[in-house]
Amino acid sequence: MNKIKLIYEGKAKKVYETDDSTLAIFEYKDSLTAFNAQKKDTMQGKGRLTNLISATFLKLLQDKGIPTHFVKLLDDNHQLVKRLKIIPLEVVVRNTSTGSLCKRLGVEEGLDLVPPLVEFYLKNDELGDPLVTEDHIRAFGFASKPQVEKMKELSLKVNEILHKFLSKKGIKLVDFKLEFGMDDEGNIFVADEISPDTCRFWDMTSKERLDKDRFRKDLGNVLEAYEEIWRRIADWEKSCSAEYRANILVYLKEGVLDTQGKAVLSSLYSLGYDEVKNVRVGKYIKITLTSPSQEDAASRIKEMCEDLLVNDLIEEYSFELEEI
Repeated sequence: MNKIKLIYEGKAKKVYETDDSTLAIFEYKDSLTAFNAQKKDTMQGKGRLTNLISATFLKLLQDKGIPTHFVKLLDDNHQLVKRLKIIPLEVVVRNTSTGSLCKRLGVEEGLDLVPPLVEFYLKNDELGDPLVTEDHIRAFGFASKPQVEKMKELSLKVNEILHKFLSKKGIKLVDFKLEFGMDDEGNIFVADEISPDTCRFWDMTSKERLDKDRFRKDLGNVLEAYEEIWRRIADWEKSCSAEYRANILVYLKEGVLDTQGKAVLSSLYSLGYDEVKNVRVGKYIKITLTSPSQEDAASRIKEMCEDLLVNDLIEEYSFELEEI
């Protein structure tokens, strides 16, 4: 999958068209911004970390039945995603009081919010992404009522999944921001990213901040905090992977001379098997691999075939996949 044209460049990533109109490539940058890009910096390796962390969270959500735009990782800084029409709203879920919530309402930091607080913000950099109510959304047509209900429902499910997952890693999910998009059929997906750029993570024991607040508040060790998040979650796929066996058949395309098949056919005729009309001889390959899902395993086998196992000028392939 190749980059064709830059569609959009934001504060943290670039988005490219691909040769498939339904897919796009995200390139995560090493830039850091805060306060609507009034504060900026660059940290080598930050793009890799946000890419890997976000991919892991999105794959976790998909594994739990949450629709996301994520397709697959391409490399350390790039991932393939579905192209969606982005709904111009950000959904923020808060489990603990901090940040702008404390400033707006004058409440102390660190209060547990039960049930979680869900807020909507208008995606508009020029206006500073202002807080909006559901009445605002309805009055100005930012989204329909069913869309708002679906985004809220998915956001709370995401919160439940991530909260449970991160708690086992010793991380408190303080709050996070989600964006959503729609495909051509109107289905809603979690889009954009989920990373220390868009979430607040606190160590459950020390209360140390492990997110972009370290940059906002000049706490230092920003990259180290991102690396700590990645260290704690990186083994998720390995821990939940299953083992699969792929039985691959590679055979010559019709019209390509199969001399071995002709020889077998001639021998069968000489033995009296006149009912045989044609013989095509192929090669049989058996591969065992680990993968987080059967869908992912099938995708990887297809990549293996197209990258190494098949000469696409003269050969075709098919495979069967089974979980061991």
